[in-house]
Amino acid sequence: MIQTEDILNMNFYERGKFTGSQKGMRYLIEKSKEQEDAVFQVIVWPGPYNFEATPDEAKTSAVFPFTLAGKQQVVDWLNEQWQSRMEEWQVS
Repeated sequence: MIQTEDILNMNFYERGKFTGSQKGMRYLIEKSKEQEDAVFQVIVWPGPYNFEATPDEAKTSAVFPFTLAGKQQVVDWLNEQWQSRMEEWQVS
């Protein structure tokens, strides 16, 4: 399971994006703007390839508020994606 501390602190996202993986599921988290509000943009895709080498149709995304509560929502969503789509993440 992905833990809140695994996806770094809020200050990190002021400067860059974070990529990680969980047993075959790759993910990208970055700060973005949706209208005037700062948000977390989160994208998951099956490995083994990186973000750029993966077709867009293989990616799933979600948006959460750029707050501490939103950060926890990111973690919860990532874990839900991994658990509910486990067969997709299995590496052959």
